[in-house]
Amino acid sequence: MLEVIDTLLLDVDGVLQFPRPEFIVEIERDYRWASGFLAFQRELLQDPGEERTLVGDGDLVDVVRRLLPRHVTGLSAEQFLDRWVTGNIAVNEQLLECLPQIAVAQIFLATNQEAVRGAKVRQLYAGHPAIAGILISHELRSRKPYRSFFDAVLMRVRRRAYQCLFVDDKVTYLAGAAEAGIATVHYRDNDQLLTELAQRGLLTPPRAE
Repeated sequence: MLEVIDTLLLDVDGVLQFPRPEFIVEIERDYRWASGFLAFQRELLQDPGEERTLVGDGDLVDVVRRLLPRHVTGLSAEQFLDRWVTGNIAVNEQLLECLPQIAVAQIFLATNQEAVRGAKVRQLYAGHPAIAGILISHELRSRKPYRSFFDAVLMRVRRRAYQCLFVDDKVTYLAGAAEAGIATVHYRDNDQLLTELAQRGLLTPPRAE
């Protein structure tokens, strides 16, 4: 019996949404940064404390509160997080609109997020009719690219690995999924993704109006 893929697992950052380019200009216009906003963001995303929050260990606001004063004045950790999480997201509307055309039984988002950013992801996508659920690292207590993350995802979606296809823009995360036995697609842009889905027989043509 031929087994078919019936569950699509989509990454969020880098696939379903991207940083909004104007955000850097706006936040550097409104605050005086010692070495620019991107220097702070790099330090934040490379901090071991931030990494721990991705698996539910600690609070991101505490990490920001520790790092931020070296980079900028007049901006609290809470103010920064509110602005960063709400203002630095450009949703991939084209891909979002195509989700109903993907010929699978269910689509889940599978993403590395701590609690603050995870709540924003739920706010943005939980009501979309094509999205069956959202699987977030801080809730699963594991993160990509580790095998334990993908094992937890498979339990949540109630599927075997061979029934799933995982899409991500990061090669290291794809390797973690492959280790768990999940087929993968390396996302580069919408056209490339939709072409690969069509080649796999997973894309239905849009309905005529």
